[in-house]
Amino acid sequence: MKNLFKKYNKVEEVVLIASLVINVIIVFTQVIMRYFFNSSLSWSEELSRYIFIWQVWLGTSIAFVDDQHINVDLIYQLVKSKKGHKILDTIRYTVWLIFNLYLVKIGFELIASMSARNALSSGMRIPLAYVYVVLPISAILLSIRIIDKLIDIFKTDYSAE
Repeated sequence: MKNLFKKYNKVEEVVLIASLVINVIIVFTQVIMRYFFNSSLSWSEELSRYIFIWQVWLGTSIAFVDDQHINVDLIYQLVKSKKGHKILDTIRYTVWLIFNLYLVKIGFELIASMSARNALSSGMRIPLAYVYVVLPISAILLSIRIIDKLIDIFKTDYSAE
């Protein structure tokens, strides 16, 4: 399972880097078009925004791997034992998992609502469901990582302390 995660991490990083490069090229092209040709690309700002939305949501998964999410560690400083840290981690990741499962639920509801209304983006006229499907996708990916982390926590034995 760990090998699969390592391979997926690499794929996710490549996708995020590629999307960043594409986004920079789009914005740079738009600046050049406006500055030198007094013309703009009607779709560039909207596409750039949608790529950014995908980058942010998919980036939550990589941030979890690198432990880059915001943490409040005051409680960890008060609890000195490893067993206490295990309990706190279990609570923390369980709450986070529940929140992510809620995001999956409301994400699919959002997609269903947008699909039912046939909501289209204003400039590019693409279905908004394609833009916002990243919410449940990223929540599912992060939930899988959290479940893996919880399994690691339960496998760790602190009974000797």
